[in-house]
Amino acid sequence: MILQEPMALITNWLIFLFCFYVFISIPWGKSFVSQKFKWFYFFMALGTFFGGLGHLFFHYTGIYGKYPSWICAVISGYLAGQAILQYWQHQSSHHFFRLFLIIKSTLLLTSSLLIGKFVFVAIDAILTYLLYCGFIAWRLWRNEQEEMKYMVSGVLILLPSAFIFLLNINIHRFLNRDDLSHLLMLACLILFYRGIKRMNLSFGK
Repeated sequence: MILQEPMALITNWLIFLFCFYVFISIPWGKSFVSQKFKWFYFFMALGTFFGGLGHLFFHYTGIYGKYPSWICAVISGYLAGQAILQYWQHQSSHHFFRLFLIIKSTLLLTSSLLIGKFVFVAIDAILTYLLYCGFIAWRLWRNEQEEMKYMVSGVLILLPSAFIFLLNINIHRFLNRDDLSHLLMLACLILFYRGIKRMNLSFGK
């Protein structure tokens, strides 16, 4: 068999294992926000599971083997944005942010699937995490939502991955732009997890 990018499989599945652990850790029925984050981690786990396989079996599946992970990535970002918006009390801008989340997710995912380019999924992730888990979470943190500092910190750690990907920075054959981005994503998701626990939405609190 011709197998490619073994490190992409490893780094994707590290994220998959962590996200699956968080998914089974968050109990059902706590609140709207906890359920959105629960499904956020579910689709992130699903996406990285298939993402690892898409990289490994690229010789056989081609670009279509990566489509399941792209779809899950956009869905998970949409769910994270929805969860953060539940804390946003400014009605004048709440409708705009909610509508923008729907439109940009739909348009960019559709573009990615029709054209066959990951860059649209990357743009969607950048917009979602910077605007919702970054800017809005930062504003909420300033308004004494202390748990939001973990969301902001996660986005700051993830931010370099945008430049790593777009500038095609590859440190080593076994640590290319995808591998680096996956490791930064894992660190971001760990910080998100800490923020969720601080929200007192789950884990028996």
